Amino acid sequence: MVSAFFKNRRVYLLTTVAYMGSLLFGYDTGVMGSVLALKAFKQDFGLPTDSSGFASSKNADVSSNVVSLLTAGCFFGAIAASFLNERFGRRYSLMGFAVIFLIGAAVQTGAHHEIGMIYAGRVIAGLGIGGMSSITPVFVSENCPPERRGRIAGLFQEFLVIGSTFAYWLDYGVSLHIPVSTKQWRVPVAIQLIPGGVMLIGLFFLKESPRWLMKNNRHTEAAESLAHIRCATTDDEEVIRELAEIRAAIEEELNATEGVTWKECLLPGNRYRFITGFCLMFWQQFSGTNSIGYYAPQIFQTVGVAKSSASLFATGVYGTVKVITTGIFLIVGIDRFGRKKSLMAGALWMATMMFIIGGVLATHPPNTKSTNVSSASIAMVAMIYLYVIGYSASWGPVPWVYLSEIFPTRLRAYGVGMGAATQWLFNFVITRITPEAVNHIGWKTFLMFGIFCLAMGIFAFFFIKETKGRTLEDMDILFGAVSAEQRAQDVERSLAVEKKAGAIQLEEAEPKH
Repeated sequence: MVSAFFKNRRVYLLTTVAYMGSLLFGYDTGVMGSVLALKAFKQDFGLPTDSSGFASSKNADVSSNVVSLLTAGCFFGAIAASFLNERFGRRYSLMGFAVIFLIGAAVQTGAHHEIGMIYAGRVIAGLGIGGMSSITPVFVSENCPPERRGRIAGLFQEFLVIGSTFAYWLDYGVSLHIPVSTKQWRVPVAIQLIPGGVMLIGLFFLKESPRWLMKNNRHTEAAESLAHIRCATTDDEEVIRELAEIRAAIEEELNATEGVTWKECLLPGNRYRFITGFCLMFWQQFSGTNSIGYYAPQIFQTVGVAKSSASLFATGVYGTVKVITTGIFLIVGIDRFGRKKSLMAGALWMATMMFIIGGVLATHPPNTKSTNVSSASIAMVAMIYLYVIGYSASWGPVPWVYLSEIFPTRLRAYGVGMGAATQWLFNFVITRITPEAVNHIGWKTFLMFGIFCLAMGIFAFFFIKETKGRTLEDMDILFGAVSAEQRAQDVERSLAVEKKAGAIQLEEAEPKH
């Protein structure tokens, strides 16, 4: 295992830098949900300070706006990234979106008594985060070896939950140790500038994706990039073989559509992939996870953890459970159990927990005036933790991995961009309706998410194809875009071209006597 890690050390380094964008995604979503519960924030922006959860309609409205405006910005950022990603490459596009995010974070940090500045900063930061969410899975998956791709690409979710959990605990810390003042909420909002800066600087030291370079006929650079990320030389047998597979797949795509990209989307094998990707990200949002993730302190108050600091502590524990479970699943689960089984088992587990929470909340509603946490409230908090264990070992990391690996090279940026935009669109819908749903239908909100989770499991059973252990180029065979025999012939032909090109380069490099 140590030798495998050492051989892939540059892949892990690239992943760490690129997934700073995912960490920011998690941090920015986690930080504001908890900041909204701080008394200092309510005072600075003229909100009622004597109500908890979503009991105040004004607080519910501002909470909904602050959270949903980020996701609206993310939606448009993800769409724009699909095209910029193809035009300028993965690396330069990420740099641009990192700068946009830093501007948005600075606007939020500098906001003073004017909620409109917070709203504007959220939209700008959202454009940056949405763009990153569309590009980073592509950038990482295109550099991963197939046998480790599930684990490495799945780190997208691990970085995301690390970011949100750090935000949760930071907000809990400032609520205890920083007196009620403007500094109490400004510190957690400002800290997001640090990972954003680290990401921007780190991108200067990375190489462009070999698959994007090959698609743009920059074959020599593609060979150098792939050899660098594999810690090998350009004449290494495995590097030459992988380049041949990439070249063969790209040529097949071009031949099938005479180079017209939109025609490729309509081919049966690709059409199935686009529809599956859309549905996967749609269902991920309707699992209920982001309702808890964005509004965790208020949700815990809803189920009976009324004191602000206690709900922030419960939120911190919730995030920690996500980090640990996601890490364990990526190490031992995703490349062992595969994508399909994980999605089905996770959906059933989550549905069960949501039904139990809804049932307990209906029969044992919390007493908002009580200073003690009832046994029913403790049970519901435990169920929320058990729910997130199921999510973190299935619908958290798996959709992002699946989305980043199923599309052909020429369509991968568009496919992942479509999936990311879908995620943000329905993320926006969920964040808009959650405060109102909890406010108006209470326990039935959890029942609704339980039914959605059951539907997700049925979808996974009938429509998800298993992809573990396959190369990115194998996906065309799996989805019926090309036959195995045709691919073998094309690879052999491309292999001959790659070896001939390598021999010419070697000959030119030899000193003339």
